[in-house]
Amino acid sequence: MLVHICCSVDSHYFLSELKKIYPDEKMIGFFYNPNIHPRSEHDLRLLDVKRSCEMLGVELIEGKYDDEVWSEEVRGLENEPEKGARCNVCFDVRLIESAKLAKKLGEKVFTTTLLSSPMKTQDILFSQGEKIAQDFGLDFVKIDVRSQGGTQRQNELSKKDNLYRQNYCGCKFALQKQREKQGRFPFEFISPTHQQVMKGSIEYRNEVFSKRDRLEQEGKPYVLIQQKQLIWRCLNARLEVFGECVKSHIITHSQSKKNIRLGSLSWLSPKSFPLTEGKVGFSKRDDTLLLTLKAYNEILGLEYVSLDELLCSPPPYALELKLRESIGFPQSLNPIFVVEREFEEDARVNIESIFQEEAVFEVLEV
Repeated sequence: MLVHICCSVDSHYFLSELKKIYPDEKMIGFFYNPNIHPRSEHDLRLLDVKRSCEMLGVELIEGKYDDEVWSEEVRGLENEPEKGARCNVCFDVRLIESAKLAKKLGEKVFTTTLLSSPMKTQDILFSQGEKIAQDFGLDFVKIDVRSQGGTQRQNELSKKDNLYRQNYCGCKFALQKQREKQGRFPFEFISPTHQQVMKGSIEYRNEVFSKRDRLEQEGKPYVLIQQKQLIWRCLNARLEVFGECVKSHIITHSQSKKNIRLGSLSWLSPKSFPLTEGKVGFSKRDDTLLLTLKAYNEILGLEYVSLDELLCSPPPYALELKLRESIGFPQSLNPIFVVEREFEEDARVNIESIFQEEAVFEVLEV
């Protein structure tokens, strides 16, 4: 039997129940979800599905990530609500590809783990699956694993087996509407231009679950938890002198500023700062601080030779957070810029940043 798989949370329970109903049937999983945005989220869900299938002894086939084809199929349906016409087309795209593969493999029966998702309309899936099966001369397995406490058992199993529990269905259109309804910014739509992995990002989740897999392979005990954390993102930041942008790096947790004039700066080496040669620029007009690259290196014990190197490859997010603690202001939100050298000219700052509470996965080795 070929089983289309949408995510590990749905498939782990669905396949477990399917095995009880069809104990003698060989299950072949097919992960095909070109709707998932962005690619990094798709790859994270695939990683977790691989682990789930290994735990269940299910062979897995990886489908192609052709998001451009999917986008063309749902063109004109971008504003449809969740469980609306766009979702129906999305079902067809994935089920048709699954039916094609089943036919190619010589399988006569197929189904989908979408049936276990509380975010999907089961009757529509039954109808569409049956129609597609008839078109390809196949049988579509229709089972209900949600009712009589099934959804609760599914959630309990996902937590027990430390699965990745995503917080949105998958596509960018549903994600946008969901975040708007929640009054939250969709962090999934942005990623840094540099290599720094930000807390609460999909890249950070990939690191967390890769650590989970590594600890399991090494036979080391761990705990997977979710913690509410205040996450920061900088959408844009400019340090200007006479209207010209000055090359700079902005430190994490710098709050927004709108066209603030700093005036002339005083470059000092305060005794409370761990400095010997580096200087800090203070403004009498605003609480924004400027650090020379030499000061930044001294405070964090780093060895960047140029600002370009720092901009391309900044240090870990957690290390940069310690900078505020190192200079004596661990709870401050005042903007801090790193610049190549001291300058005396009048400067202005523009910063657009966001602070938002997010549930962040963490793996703790025990």
